[in-house]
Amino acid sequence: MAIALAVVASLWFVYSLARDIEAADFTRLDLDAVRVDSGPGWVDPRWESWVEQRVRELPAMNADDAASPDALRGALEELPFVAEVGDVRVLWPDGVRAELRWREPAACVRTGDGFAVVSVEGVVLPGEWSAPPPRRFGHLPVLAGAAAERAELESGAWLASPCWEDGLSVARALARNLAADDWIRLGRIVIDAREARDASVENPGVVLWLEGGRRAHFGRSPNHGEPGELPVERKCASLARALRLLDDGPSRLDWELVDLRWDQPELLPRGGLLLPESGATPPKSDSPKSGARASPRSPAATPPPASGVR
Repeated sequence: MAIALAVVASLWFVYSLARDIEAADFTRLDLDAVRVDSGPGWVDPRWESWVEQRVRELPAMNADDAASPDALRGALEELPFVAEVGDVRVLWPDGVRAELRWREPAACVRTGDGFAVVSVEGVVLPGEWSAPPPRRFGHLPVLAGAAAERAELESGAWLASPCWEDGLSVARALARNLAADDWIRLGRIVIDAREARDASVENPGVVLWLEGGRRAHFGRSPNHGEPGELPVERKCASLARALRLLDDGPSRLDWELVDLRWDQPELLPRGGLLLPESGATPPKSDSPKSGARASPRSPAATPPPASGVR
């Protein structure tokens, strides 16, 4: 099965056949030797170990049993970070080959003292990080949420709260429309979409909290399709231009706020005149801080439970 998603890793793994050629049960496949090969894209290094351990927990397969591939497929589909299980084939006497597709990360959420990755579909993926994890360029954005909403998060759960859905919609839009160098300029960010559905001229709606005490007013989130809302492509283009003003050079301009909601975005230079009070306040527990490095908290040898990572 061909999967034409360059940003999503394809995974092939082969189970070696450990057998005695003189044994009567020569069609038996022992799944005790596993090799995981990940393709391009962001992959939590612990996922491969969890796949290997899950497979080793399965009973031996019989090459003549048509139901054996289905059992393997079902076991792999239970892993929250597996988006799709493709072809599963017995290649006797070499073993079994299966094709998987990882879930693609889009953002992360704070869970207690750490962060959990969220897929583009809105699935909370297992494995806690000490800080927002880096990817090939930049970092995964953090979705802001109230303490009660964060307390309900667990591995394998789907984000259901409006603030999560709206924030994830903005994260996906940024991923589609910002270039790699723009993400590097952006640094670590927090997407606060708690007031996305109350956006107005006075209320900025979604607020992007950036490093250096900067913020960007985004308006409504793209998932609502409100009439009259500036296209998300225009908002992202304005954000990219504002970020480039921060580059060293004769045209450098430091700024505190950029309002992306208008055809002509408004920019507040550092120390300039204050804009009318918007009522937005940065999410204290999720605000980006410079200098932190992300590292996995869970040991690679520990597989994720069916629900919950804590």
